[in-house]
Amino acid sequence: MYFITSKREYQNVYSENKKTDGDLFVFLKKKVLEDHFAVGIVVSKRVGNAVTRNKVKRRVRAFLREHEELQPTKVELIIVAKPAAGIAAWQEIKDELIHLFVII
Repeated sequence: MYFITSKREYQNVYSENKKTDGDLFVFLKKKVLEDHFAVGIVVSKRVGNAVTRNKVKRRVRAFLREHEELQPTKVELIIVAKPAAGIAAWQEIKDELIHLFVII
């Protein structure tokens, strides 16, 4: 797993993506030729204050570490948190992410 960090990488996925919506998150997926899985996490100020935003990011990263078997190959993915993710329980976040990973 590789984390998307640069603006260029984010713009590359934003420009040509396939969108999958959930209640707490939006997945923006771009298929690539390389055999790797890259992920970026976006949590805007609408989700909450800095503590809440960092908590959501930590939970998503923890989910990704725990469920490596769900990660597809040859995909670059941006996970965008919706405002409801800031007040959601950990179990709700896990259920939503499992559902979205199965769909993609």
